[in-house]
Amino acid sequence: MPSITIVFYTIRFWFLATVLTLVLSITAVLVRLTDSSGNRSHRVSALWCRLLCKWNGVKVTLKGMENIQLNQPQIFLANHQGYFDIFALSGYLPVQIRWVSKASLFKVPFLGWAMRASDYVSVERDDRKNAYKAFLESIEKVKSGASIIIFPEGTRSKDGTIGPFKKGSGLLATRSGVPVVPTTLIGTYDIIQKGSGWIKPGPISIVISPPIQMDPKSKDKGEGELDRIRETICGNFAKGLNDGG
Repeated sequence: MPSITIVFYTIRFWFLATVLTLVLSITAVLVRLTDSSGNRSHRVSALWCRLLCKWNGVKVTLKGMENIQLNQPQIFLANHQGYFDIFALSGYLPVQIRWVSKASLFKVPFLGWAMRASDYVSVERDDRKNAYKAFLESIEKVKSGASIIIFPEGTRSKDGTIGPFKKGSGLLATRSGVPVVPTTLIGTYDIIQKGSGWIKPGPISIVISPPIQMDPKSKDKGEGELDRIRETICGNFAKGLNDGG
């Protein structure tokens, strides 16, 4: 049985998440009427994520800001520890982001409306034709000036470790021709663990490493660079745990 404190944190989180989703989702939809690019709607979605962190006692620290290129799109490759990865990255990365998210989320009232208004990409991962369509759409988003975030593990960590990166995860980065930014998340696993709805607030560190320009002519479809990116992320992750985040 969780402690009274954790029960309080959990009730507070889900209450705030519900209220913010209702209010800011409608705002994002209305804002889209004045901006067909989705940029302003994404800023509303980013505000939703920042408030979820701040109002739930989750302090986010961004290290390596100088490695983020503000004047061009890039692809952030990040480890996936928990739900708060999305809140932290979307809320605190100072660039326009277009998420690639599973299609079922777009069907959720309010949340799905805001995601469409923010011009995010819907994908059916089990449908190869649809997945390829989403792949091409993601490249178009990058060409239009937005950045993309990829979780190469494909799913959230079950035990707090960093899993293997799926083959082909670097294909979008290779085909897009934009810099790839290794991005390390530390602390999100303990806030909401996979399979649990209980909330335990704590600090989050986002470590941004120097960008890498992947070779579009790479014979291994970027898998060699992907391995090196994983090594960078794992090294930052281990250092962050040893330093206490």
